[in-house]
Amino acid sequence: MTAELSNDTTEKKPRHPWDWYVEEQWVTHALLDMIELETDVDYLDPFCGMGNIPSTLLDRGYRAFGTDKFSRAGHNASFFLGEHDFMGDQRHMMEASSGLSIVMNPPFSYQDGQLVRGLSLRIAKRALELATHKVAALVPLKWLSSKERYAFFNATKPAIFVFSERPSMPPGDQIEDMGEDAYKRGKVDYMWLLWDKQRPAMDFAPTRWIPPRDVAR
Repeated sequence: MTAELSNDTTEKKPRHPWDWYVEEQWVTHALLDMIELETDVDYLDPFCGMGNIPSTLLDRGYRAFGTDKFSRAGHNASFFLGEHDFMGDQRHMMEASSGLSIVMNPPFSYQDGQLVRGLSLRIAKRALELATHKVAALVPLKWLSSKERYAFFNATKPAIFVFSERPSMPPGDQIEDMGEDAYKRGKVDYMWLLWDKQRPAMDFAPTRWIPPRDVAR
C-alpha cells in the first residue's frame, strides 16, 4: 500500500489518508519468479488491503494470510484474519508463528492524513523483529537514499530487486471510479527489499533487476 509519490505537478488526485495504494498481482509474481521461498512457513501481509499479495502467494501454493487496520479484502476473503494494527501495542496470534515470513507493501509516510516521519522504517524493523525467516517489502526506489536509514541498511544489507518496469499503484478508494485507467501507467520507480534471517549476514547488498513484462527472461 505504498503511496504512488509522483513528481507530476498535473496530478490532482488527493493522497490517500492512510497511504492505501494497491499493487497488481504481477508485482508479487515478479519477485516470486526470482527467489525461493520455504513451503513450511506461514506468510503474512500485515497491510493486505484488497489482498493481492496473499492471493498471489496462495496461487503459488504457500500458506498465506493477511491483516490490516481496516477491512478491505471483502467478506469472502478466507485469507483475511481480521482488523489489526501492525504498529500497535497488541500482537496478533499469527505474528507469534514459529515459522513466519512477512511480505508487504507498507504505508510510506501518512496515517490518518498526517505525515508520520520514519513510518516505513519502523515498520521494516518491526517486521524483522517478528519474522523467523524472510521479510519482503515493496518500497519506492528512493527509499535507498536516506541519512536516516543508512545505519539500518548498513547493518541489515537486504537483497535489492529493482523493477525495470514502473508498477502502477492507484489509491485503493479510487480504483473503481478510475476503471480501465487505474493501472495504465506507473509514475514511480519501485523495488522489493528482501531480508533472509535464515542465512548468514553478508557484507554487501546483492542487487538484481526485475525485467519488464514484455521482455523475456
